[in-house]
Amino acid sequence: MTLLARRTGSGLGLAFAAALLATTAVAEPWVGPGDVRLRHDLQRLADAGLLTGPSLSWPIAWSQLARELGRLDPKALDAGTGAAVERLLTRAAREIRTDGLRMEATLSASVEPTPLRGFESIPREEGEARLAADWVGQRFAWKLAATVVADPDDDHTVRPDGSYVAMSLGNWMVSAGYLERWWGPGWQGSLILGSNARPLPSIALDRNESTPFDVPVLRWLGPWRFSTFMGQFENDRDYPEALLFGMRGEIRPHPTLQIAASRTAQWCGDGRPCDLGTFWDLLVGNDNDQDLEEQPGNQLAGFDLRWSWPGARVPLAVYAQAIGEDEAGFMPSKYLGLFGLETWGDLGGGSWRVHAEYADTTCDFLSDPPEFGCAYTNTIYTSGYRYRARVLGHAMDADGESVGGGALFIDSRGRRWELQGRNVKLNRAGAAPGHSLADSPATLRDLALTHESSHPWGTIAVSLGYADVDATGPVAVEEGVRGFVTWRHAIR
Repeated sequence: MTLLARRTGSGLGLAFAAALLATTAVAEPWVGPGDVRLRHDLQRLADAGLLTGPSLSWPIAWSQLARELGRLDPKALDAGTGAAVERLLTRAAREIRTDGLRMEATLSASVEPTPLRGFESIPREEGEARLAADWVGQRFAWKLAATVVADPDDDHTVRPDGSYVAMSLGNWMVSAGYLERWWGPGWQGSLILGSNARPLPSIALDRNESTPFDVPVLRWLGPWRFSTFMGQFENDRDYPEALLFGMRGEIRPHPTLQIAASRTAQWCGDGRPCDLGTFWDLLVGNDNDQDLEEQPGNQLAGFDLRWSWPGARVPLAVYAQAIGEDEAGFMPSKYLGLFGLETWGDLGGGSWRVHAEYADTTCDFLSDPPEFGCAYTNTIYTSGYRYRARVLGHAMDADGESVGGGALFIDSRGRRWELQGRNVKLNRAGAAPGHSLADSPATLRDLALTHESSHPWGTIAVSLGYADVDATGPVAVEEGVRGFVTWRHAIR
């Protein structure tokens, strides 16, 4: 498998689009997290059985998406599904080229940018300017990106986030760089790995196309994906340059069911054991029956799933994620939990999606009371499960509870309107060490309206929101009006 999409499309109406997708390279070998409009369209086609690959792990390889899109005729589908296919084909056509560099410029201005990040890519700082250049060949790809920010929280004015080099080896992609990952079905957070924190510099291996096993006894697993990476933390922490290991497998045994298992581990670092034997102990879970100084590290592991009923009068999907902060009997324990419900449909020539989501980041969250002061922290790695002062899991950090929802509408011209609201309790017992948002209990009520549209001169997103904060001490979320404007334009 190369980085190019293969020609497998049929139908006179799509011959030109299929030929484009088959003979030219996409601007990047994958589509990363952050694009809500694209995720809505991909999930709609996946729920309709038109895209076969699992869709709960981001980034997602373009090669399989392009190949399967090339088989579809929008005119043969219902209006909403056909419009989603056309938008994705248009996106692919914008992203592909035959040769030369592709460049993209982005400018953002924000008022009180929120530190509570969900799936959507939003500005991190009050001012950001980004320039990126990328190139894709038959086997190799690279991207160089530089973001200059104003008044950074982590004192890093220039950031290489999004940069990478990658090489295709059969059906696998080997990469090194600063790639964002989103593991899980949630829209407002992931308990184990999301895009709340900036991406760690990492070396990664990802399966490109999610073709099923050829072995009959494993064929029932359906299309499957696997990802693993090794990243490095910053210097300014308890154990400088500690490592983060992650791996995730995802299967789709039925078109309506997706199941995934994830695992991450902090280990190594200046002053900690860092040999292959230590890594083996970490890999097999031999880390609770040793002296503290000999234990390999701090691990999180768990499962998530999504089950849909697309053929119902009102399409419906439920999803859940359970991530354990400890291990018992070689299985995760002390679970954090996330649950959600979503539905979608058509309206006035456009399409819509509504979701409701609940998350709890206390250990044993179903117990009464749960265990506070446990999640995203460790007796060895006291800096916690955080990178540059942002938690790698759910944005509300440890001991939080979030109840929220969102309504998304994509009109017939592809313009996005989205309303999101949530009620978040932060550090509920005031017992979470190193909490990134609040040293003591706080409650946040947040509402935001976002509009995004594409034009010949670029894509622009405008958001306006309001946060009401009730806190007994300092909190990283500012009360009052907030918002941002982002402009993005590809230069070919």
